[in-house]
Amino acid sequence: MNIDMIFNFIKDNIGIIILINLAIALIFFIILLIMIVKVSKLKKKYSLLMKGSSSESIENLVHDFKNLSKDAYDKSEIALDGIKLLNNQIQNCVQKVGIVRFKAFEDVGSNQSYSIALLDNKSDGVIITSIFGRDTNTSYAKPIVRGKSEYTLSEEEYLAVERALGINTK
Repeated sequence: MNIDMIFNFIKDNIGIIILINLAIALIFFIILLIMIVKVSKLKKKYSLLMKGSSSESIENLVHDFKNLSKDAYDKSEIALDGIKLLNNQIQNCVQKVGIVRFKAFEDVGSNQSYSIALLDNKSDGVIITSIFGRDTNTSYAKPIVRGKSEYTLSEEEYLAVERALGINTK
């Protein structure tokens, strides 16, 4: 094929060539409009994502969030360590209490004497008894280890320990 034949072909089919070029241009124009709409939507989403952030790019924003999450993780680890420490300490705090009020002497009115058992989680602690008489008041304490005392307990003291341990709820 020589150059004259190409020119003659174009001259003979100029109308069709123009229509094809117009169709291609129209397709490209439609694609351009679609791309403009998509870019506009992406810009809105990007603006929403970056709203309130001092970061200038998504990369910086992700880096900032990574730092924030590491800080939050570190603080949660510190908080968990504190909770473990408190949990260990609370094991030795008074957690079980039992009290019995009683009338120690017939000639003294109402139940003014008492025994109170104060025990920790391991059932260790103390029982405090206070006896009220007409002219005197006597208080004393007995150690409790694993729910028992090496000292002889009165009926009221024994009942207070049982109540603290949840054995007797009378």
